[in-house]
Amino acid sequence: MVLLEILLVWFATTGVLLFFYAWRGIVAAWREPVLKRPVLIIESDDWGAGPTEQATAIQQISRILEKFSDRDQRRPVMTLGMILAAADGEKTLSSGNYHRQQISSRTHGLLLEVINKGIEAGVFSIQLHGMEHYWPPVLLLASKTDKAVVDWLRHAPQHPTEELPSALQSRWIDASTLPSQRLDANAVEQAAREEVNTFQQIFGAIPSVAVPPTFIWTKDVENAWAAAGVAVVVTPGSRFETRDESGRPANKGQPIYNGQLTDKNLVYLVRDDYFEPSLGHTALQALGRLSAKTRLGRATLYETHRFNFLGSE
Repeated sequence: MVLLEILLVWFATTGVLLFFYAWRGIVAAWREPVLKRPVLIIESDDWGAGPTEQATAIQQISRILEKFSDRDQRRPVMTLGMILAAADGEKTLSSGNYHRQQISSRTHGLLLEVINKGIEAGVFSIQLHGMEHYWPPVLLLASKTDKAVVDWLRHAPQHPTEELPSALQSRWIDASTLPSQRLDANAVEQAAREEVNTFQQIFGAIPSVAVPPTFIWTKDVENAWAAAGVAVVVTPGSRFETRDESGRPANKGQPIYNGQLTDKNLVYLVRDDYFEPSLGHTALQALGRLSAKTRLGRATLYETHRFNFLGSE
């Protein structure tokens, strides 16, 4: 009899917990906006610091987008996730201390000119991707033991950050050893404020949208962005906060839905589709995902990266 009572209590408690978590997910999904018309957004990351050939690629993209418009004369828009700085490799290696080169009219004049023209033409929308595509102290520490990082620094800041080891490309964790460790909250707050201010200095406005590099970030980062004036965070549908022993994203949080608000009133968007032609993704596959998302009344946000548009191919 006692055993039966224990089982009944256990099942009742488990049932209540399951109902609570399921109901929370149902409510969050119910609150997500439902779209009457198809919405397709191409979100491209990693522009800014790096090779000068980006300017030619951006110019070609802008010319293509400017050829098209709908019946209301609105043009298709591509978002550009901007990286604002990279290591000055020569100074960093010679001094043993980290030195950065920030993008400016002196270092990336043509690129910034083409981007601004695209914004004026209504075909580009810029987003904050980060000051760097890594956490500088972690990169410096890795350079003491990792030959790949030293080789990258020898060619920085012109060499693309895409050539760095994957784990080191995550800006908001300490991936000097795996599994990764959390960063100091005060250092995160200072860095987030600095990158928002730098974005404003370069482009004349606080970034409305932030995209965490490699989609690994923490609540500390969100809160710091919100305090600095960011309004929207792009997510893959959940937040990953660490990397595991193999360097894979880990510590996955609760599902995130379009339009969901954080406790600091940041708006979440969900970008969980990918269009990387360099990795074999085709236009037919992309249109198929658009069709599926449209049937659900959801926007289709495609993630694509700078590397798809650089090089002879």
